[in-house]
Amino acid sequence: MYDTIKIVKYLDKLPKQAITRVRDTFYWNNCLWKPRFNNFNEVVSYSADLKNLKLWLRGSELTITNSLQKFYSDNNYQAFTYSQVLDAIKKLDTAFDFDLQTASVSKLAIGVVINDVPENTFGNWLEYKSISPYLMRNKTKVYGAHFKATNYNIKGYDKTYQVKQESGIVIPQSSIRFEIEANTRYYNQRKESIEIHQVSDLMDKSKFEKLGLEMLNIYSSIKVKGIINYQNMTPNEIKILATYGNSDMALGLKKHHKHTYKKERSQYLKLLKKIDYSDTQKIILNKLEQGIKYCIEN
Repeated sequence: MYDTIKIVKYLDKLPKQAITRVRDTFYWNNCLWKPRFNNFNEVVSYSADLKNLKLWLRGSELTITNSLQKFYSDNNYQAFTYSQVLDAIKKLDTAFDFDLQTASVSKLAIGVVINDVPENTFGNWLEYKSISPYLMRNKTKVYGAHFKATNYNIKGYDKTYQVKQESGIVIPQSSIRFEIEANTRYYNQRKESIEIHQVSDLMDKSKFEKLGLEMLNIYSSIKVKGIINYQNMTPNEIKILATYGNSDMALGLKKHHKHTYKKERSQYLKLLKKIDYSDTQKIILNKLEQGIKYCIEN
């Protein structure tokens, strides 16, 4: 269920090469470290790769980023269960000569993959907390959608398409990945905080469960398209649905015609309540719930 992470560790003991700021590559903690220079040709930091993970050493600050799941299993289109998370963190911990579990976590993404099609998932999204979805594109191909705010990015995208484009691997079933990328303050600074501060918190099963529930609650809150009975609507109501269902148009009105936007958006929200939603969303949420449950129990 975990994916992209950003871990920061302040080190008490540095390699002598970093202390003296050598200008050559060196091996330390199972990695080949390369110097990085500023415009004055001075060494300012060192970088390294540990499988897919990116590492930076700036002074005494070590930063580790990228997908924990890909580090463990080389992909993120399969389930990443709680027991696998524990194995992945232990595996990562053994690569270093310090206690990784006390390192700070500043960013965490969680995700689950289900078998379904775009039309039933992100292709059906209208808005989340008054935010219209932005499309995810590869040239002219729309392969996903996301809701982006200051501290989080909620995504849904065609994992089958993405994996084939990136690696050439063909996933036999149509797979959709639901994913939440967030700064940890998004999880922590709230009334019912989840308290993700250190790597050790990622190993806490109760917090793993809470994050799963958070994902389910978020996707349950996304407004989706339903069955619209156009014959019982006025031309103006149809125009309002079309206009405010388009994120670019809605943003343009909000920016340049605020009074009209405020008035018509209120009508738009009332129209959404009249739409008859099919059982499709219930089926999607059930699949998502089962995927989360599997990750927690295994």
